[in-house]
Amino acid sequence: MAFGDDVHNQVRRIDARMLALVEDLKKFGVPKGMGTQLNKTRDAVGDLVAKMTMTQRRS
Repeated sequence: MAFGDDVHNQVRRIDARMLALVEDLKKFGVPKGMGTQLNKTRDAVGDLVAKMTMTQRRS
């Protein structure tokens, strides 16, 4: 259970950092050509958090 908690906490930290990055980019603007790549990364992080949350609930 400790390993699962550690992984889950790490994923939540990544999610929080991604949110901070998105907020900063909203303030300063997205560099030209980076929007699509950032959206894909944000979606991938969201999917990972969702999967980890479901896995945690099943345990």
